[in-house]
Amino acid sequence: MMRFKMLATSLSITFALIASLIPEAALAGDAKDDRPIKLHATAMEGPIGKVASFGEVVVDGRAIYGERSIWGGQMVQAKAASARIRFDSIGEVTLAGGAMARFAAVRNEEASGKVLIAQLVAGDIAVRLNDGAGAYAEARGSVFTASRGAEFRLRIREGEVLLDKTEGEVVEQQDQQRKYIIRPVGLGANISVRARETRQIQMRVTDENDNPVPDIPVIFLLGNPGAGSFGSGAAAASSVTVTTNAQGIATTSFTAGPGAGSSSMTATVSGTNASWTGSIGISAAAAGGLSATTIAIIAAAAAAGATVAVVATKSDEPRPITVSPPVVRP
Repeated sequence: MMRFKMLATSLSITFALIASLIPEAALAGDAKDDRPIKLHATAMEGPIGKVASFGEVVVDGRAIYGERSIWGGQMVQAKAASARIRFDSIGEVTLAGGAMARFAAVRNEEASGKVLIAQLVAGDIAVRLNDGAGAYAEARGSVFTASRGAEFRLRIREGEVLLDKTEGEVVEQQDQQRKYIIRPVGLGANISVRARETRQIQMRVTDENDNPVPDIPVIFLLGNPGAGSFGSGAAAASSVTVTTNAQGIATTSFTAGPGAGSSSMTATVSGTNASWTGSIGISAAAAGGLSATTIAIIAAAAAAGATVAVVATKSDEPRPITVSPPVVRP
């Protein structure tokens, strides 16, 4: 059950999973009542669809090929090739190459239908709904509701959200949103790091009065997944969501890949249009260079009066260290 309790937080559009107003066109079908429908939605259990692609797809930071099932709340990123997700009794979504989005599916108990919930983080998605299914779509703080059987494309271009409708009705909600500002802590717009090194990344979120905003999710996104990863261990991925602390700071780590290169990095306050974009430049590791640990050992040995001999080998091989006792003369 924990998977479904975490779903609303990860999507950061919890109104869609609890209660919201949908225009008549979205889920009312042929009814002529002008009153909006109150949505009481429950998360669907089990997998919500299957993703398929001829190229690599990343699901929650793990690369997959071919076809596999996805669960509600999982982040899906299409790499170079497009990817298609088929949702049972809802329809299908196509992610263009480079697009990243998170999905959920809920049952609308009052309107007797299913609702797709999509949060677009980057790139383009095309949505095609079945006749009996509606949809919510969110991108950078803009929220849209789609009528049953609608077809539309949602795009993020240079911070702007663009909507193309081809079938049915798609309405943008005009709810007033709290304004946020996000900026780096102790970093410039251009971040430098050596290959295989790790660097801490911090972003501060404030409101329009410059007050820190705690407990709000921030999405860190790497433009070039091959440049490195955020986080560590099994959680390392090209995108990670981190919640701000009491000072409004979201902290993660970036570990560079093995080779020189560069990538854009975007930090976005989830569910809003507050975003910061910078670049990460990765320089090659110094040939034959010594690690911080090696330097510390040498310094300690020298302080003890030992004669230190360092044998440098190729940069990707171990560097043996020989410590000889000091020479004592009478």
